[in-house]
Amino acid sequence: MNGFMRFFYQFGNWLFNMMYLQVLWYGFTAIGLGIFGIVPATLATAAVIHKWFKEGSDISVYKVFWQTYKKAFLKGNGLGLIWFVIGIFFYADYVISRDMIQSFYFHIFIVVIMVLYTITVFHFFVVYNRYELTFFRYFKQTVLIGLIRPFESLAMLIALFPLYYLYNFLPVLVIFMGVPLTLYPLLWFSYRACVAVEEKSAAMQESDPEPEEN
Repeated sequence: MNGFMRFFYQFGNWLFNMMYLQVLWYGFTAIGLGIFGIVPATLATAAVIHKWFKEGSDISVYKVFWQTYKKAFLKGNGLGLIWFVIGIFFYADYVISRDMIQSFYFHIFIVVIMVLYTITVFHFFVVYNRYELTFFRYFKQTVLIGLIRPFESLAMLIALFPLYYLYNFLPVLVIFMGVPLTLYPLLWFSYRACVAVEEKSAAMQESDPEPEEN
């Protein structure tokens, strides 16, 4: 294949996999009776995309999806419930600040907190699929990565703007590949953030001298 045909083939394969992921997301969300299937199905979608970044596209999409879905059904729903409760709490604070307190500085503070919350939720999808952590360490790790790598975190928010205009221009994309297409750029920046943190941590460990034995 020449350069153009290779690109066309790879893009077509990527497009098919994105639509396939969306079908899997619909199906396994339904299997989980909707409310219990959304989080594990989304985590499973994120797992496949993370595998693409890490190992390339030559993977079994269904196998990775199904294995992650099974594993994430209980733990993922538990973690998702906590994220949801935290989000509701921040949103309630936002509404109270806007309608009752009406303090400009406090309102800005709440908005900043909500932005940081949104960033950490985005990072959670990669952190969950990349690391084996205890239940509450997932929250600590996502917050740390979001704060340590502010440029990638900001890039995730910026990536939402072209997606917003794309979906307004072609709303049919939301139906056929909305979930994986939205996750793809967010997870790419989060993946790069995790890799950068890991590389920096490894470099620091190598630079630390080994303690001398007596």
